[in-house]
Parts: sequence; C-alpha cells; structure tokens
Amino acid sequence: MKSLSHENEETLRLFIVAATCIGGFLTTVFSLTHGIFEVFPFLYILSIILVVYFYPGRAVLFSLGVSLTYICLIYLFGITNPELIAIAIAWFAIFITIGVVASSYANRLLEERTRIHNILDNSQDGMFSIDLTTRKILEINPKCAKLLRYDRPALLGRDLGTIWTEPSEREQFIRGVKAGEQERETEGVFRAQDGTLLRFVISAVLVTRNNVLCSAIDITGSKIADEEIRRTLDDLEEQ
Repeated sequence: MKSLSHENEETLRLFIVAATCIGGFLTTVFSLTHGIFEVFPFLYILSIILVVYFYPGRAVLFSLGVSLTYICLIYLFGITNPELIAIAIAWFAIFITIGVVASSYANRLLEERTRIHNILDNSQDGMFSIDLTTRKILEINPKCAKLLRYDRPALLGRDLGTIWTEPSEREQFIRGVKAGEQERETEGVFRAQDGTLLRFVISAVLVTRNNVLCSAIDITGSKIADEEIRRTLDDLEEQ
C-alpha cells in the first residue's frame, strides 16, 4: 500500500484532532444535559495527547483552549451544581498540566531528532544511526550511503548486517557501546551494494536511549597502501 503524501497526511491529522474535539464537545453537552458527570472529561485528554503527538509546538495553546472550552461548558450547563464546578476547576488544572508537561517532553525529543539530522546532513564523514536493540539502521547520511554504493532510502530500516558483514565485529562494537565505551574506535569490514569489501573505522559519537550515532571513516585505501608497502619491503628483504 502506498504511503500517504504529506498533504494527505496533514489532512488526516487535522481530521482526527477535529473529530476528537467535536466528539468531546458533543459528549460534554449531552452528559451535562442528562445528568452524567463521570466520563466526558477523559475525552479531552485524548485530543490533548493527539495534538502533543502531531503538533508538539502548539500543544500548550491547544490545552489552554480545550480547558477554557471545558470549564465554560460546565459553567453554562452546571452552574447550579457547586460540586461539579469545583471538579471542573480541578480538571482545568489537570488539562493544562498534561499539555505543558507532555509538550515540553515532546519538544525536547523533537529538538534532539533535529540535532541528529543536522549532524548527519552536515558531516563530511560517513555517519549512520542504529537501534541497539533491533540492530536496524535508523538514519544514514548521503556521504556514507555513497561510500557503500547505495541510495540512502534503500538502507533505512535495514538490518545493520546488510552492510557490516562480520557478526563478531558488530556485536563487539555494540557491547562496547552498551558498556559506555563510546570513545573506543572499532575497525570493521563493510560490504558495498556491488559486493566490494570496504574497511571502515567506526566510532560512537552520540548515544540517546537505544539509539547510537556512529561515524564511519573509510580506510580501505590506506589499508591497501600499507599492504603494498609491506609486500614491497618483504620483496626487498628477500632480494
């Protein structure tokens, strides 16, 4: 199934948020006019969570708008019930707190993701990001993909073993990262799309939760040169 275009995805997001808001509004009116006071506040939390997920930068203002709408409806339909008004004020505070806290956390994650993307895009070295648990390639910059003769999208979501051919080297590197040995460099043999074997120096430069950002420096040429020099010296010594 084809993925949604950006415009269709945005329309779907807006539709989902609007549907939850309208559903919460209508349910509140129906509940208040029929003496039901226990269920409807939770529907507003759903819309707040959706906006935090889809639009974290606007979540605080949205939470404020939802909270004001909710408390206005309570005053409009439940003004003769002091207990209901007191509960509504408590829910008002809860809605605002959820919006502020969740939005702050989501914005920090978004900033971290943006920072990683900037590092990947602007680096002159090959760089890629992997999930330490699944061993999947999360991101790879154009430089690294070019070194491996791949189109960048073809590697996203693939297993690290697709390009890093030696299992013992991979596992040793991952164990070292998990143990906090981020500064240690590891040499590894990588396989390009055309089957060419390349030797890279891999080092972990950033770790966030289970994600690790790695730099990859191609030393294949220097290794070949070293081998040629060694063979030449051996020949001279033999002569």
